[in-house]
Amino acid sequence: MTDAILIFTFSPIQSFISEARRAADLYAGSKILSQLANAAGKAIGETNLIFPANLDASDTPNKLVARVPFEQAEQIADAAKKELLKKWKDDIAKSARDELAKYDPKPNGIWDTIWNRQIDRVWEIYWAACMIEGDAYSAAYKQAGRALDAVKRTRAFEQAEEDGLKDTLSGRRSALRVAGTDAKAYWKSISQSNHLNPSQLRPDGKERLDALGAVKRFCKIADAENFASVSMVATKEYVEKATSALAFPPFRTAVEQLLREEIYRVRNDVLWPYDGDLFFSETLTAERLKDSYGLQQPDPHRLEQAQRALKKLHDEIGKPSPYYAIIQLDGDSMGEAIDRCEDAEQHQAFSESLADFAKQVRDDIVEKHHGTLIYNGGDDVLALAPLSQALPLARALADAFSKTVTGCHASAGIAIAHHLYPLDVALNAARRAEKMAKGVDGKNAVCVRALKRSGETLEARSSWTALADNFEKVVSFFIEDNATHTSALSSRLVYDVIRSAYALTQADESFQSELYRLLTRHRNSKHPNAPQAKEWAERLTQWAKQLPNQSEELGKWLAIARFIAQGGGE
Repeated sequence: MTDAILIFTFSPIQSFISEARRAADLYAGSKILSQLANAAGKAIGETNLIFPANLDASDTPNKLVARVPFEQAEQIADAAKKELLKKWKDDIAKSARDELAKYDPKPNGIWDTIWNRQIDRVWEIYWAACMIEGDAYSAAYKQAGRALDAVKRTRAFEQAEEDGLKDTLSGRRSALRVAGTDAKAYWKSISQSNHLNPSQLRPDGKERLDALGAVKRFCKIADAENFASVSMVATKEYVEKATSALAFPPFRTAVEQLLREEIYRVRNDVLWPYDGDLFFSETLTAERLKDSYGLQQPDPHRLEQAQRALKKLHDEIGKPSPYYAIIQLDGDSMGEAIDRCEDAEQHQAFSESLADFAKQVRDDIVEKHHGTLIYNGGDDVLALAPLSQALPLARALADAFSKTVTGCHASAGIAIAHHLYPLDVALNAARRAEKMAKGVDGKNAVCVRALKRSGETLEARSSWTALADNFEKVVSFFIEDNATHTSALSSRLVYDVIRSAYALTQADESFQSELYRLLTRHRNSKHPNAPQAKEWAERLTQWAKQLPNQSEELGKWLAIARFIAQGGGE
């Protein structure tokens, strides 16, 4: 019996994931996609799969490649489609509907109409198969890929009327509602349930969900309910430090007495089971406590006590950074790497190397850098990290990928955002940063986009090779010493280098001489970590020579280094 290459995929992916207000939405969306792909993969048959190598090694990607009998290709693809839709409708979506049905008002006719329309029309499923003639595996794979692309281009869109108030996550689809009331009133009523807190659903109808948003928010996905918020990600390292401080016990007591029954647990930690936003002074205000915790009228005396206790904690160990990072890592030229596989065995071995990398990501790399893993698909990783760990984590992921997947490299996009910044916008910034990194000659690169709360965006690119340890060393030069409140380099250096770059655009001898002058001027010679002006003028010049825009790009990297060193301080 003649075999064929079967490629099976489905969409939308990016929009489904990015329509998220909370990190838990992001996580749930990624896990839903993985579960759908996993169901399709099992229908195809794990022994038939070439990619991924193992359905349990990582999050299952939305593109599956298998070797199947040619005569059965259509039957197998149809079975995969049916299992994917069954998993979606009868398991994932049903669990969310059952959960929502516990709250008042109960779903009725108009609610069901909206639900069924949106649930039934979300997934676009495609497949293509090509017969393997003799030993021409590579040719069959390429032809199947071209056929799949053609199928996607000829897809027909089914029009659907989405009337009434739109959901607040996508802004495009009708928010769920019941007869006799509008969507805002419906979701206001749902938010008043004793089983929900403002973190799960914003109060007063401020958050309105359509069927897809409701599925991500209410379906039964393991770990999603207590998944770390971006505030918790931003303060992860700080919380570990805070719980050992002398001022911590009075602070925790004051917060618990202030919020009382309104406080909610988000993590299984004895010392601090609450969210990280409570370590920011801006949270301990009447307006924010009402919006984030549903505390209508905080007791003035207890609020003042909590504010004083937090100030004492800040005086003892400093303030936490309100910024965190989204890291999007993707293998470079994966299509070309697969095209080099001459047979199924080589393709299978390549898939197994990706599975080995995914295991390292899951078991070691992300946790070691205090990160939070969202998606881990082999050549595609999405993670969150505290500000200080953004570059170290991305670098560790890229290094592991290069060592594990022979002959391949990975590029990363990093978006740095304030913990109150809209998550979907920050996620799009990370994707843009990844595309910018992919634009570096030879790739194997990183791009950082720092979204400052002032509205300014800092953006810089570099190859990993050129970056070396230069960036982390420069960050250390800008970090203030706790005792003396001084740093090895003055912040003014950044402005002067950027100003000089306008005239000295090339990283040549003239630019190096200017760097030497500026480093001599702005280094703190009394600081134990003070850089040697001559050495670092040369190092920075050599780095700048390898950057896309040379001296201008170096100035941007210095600005980002100072921003990270100051914890996002302006």
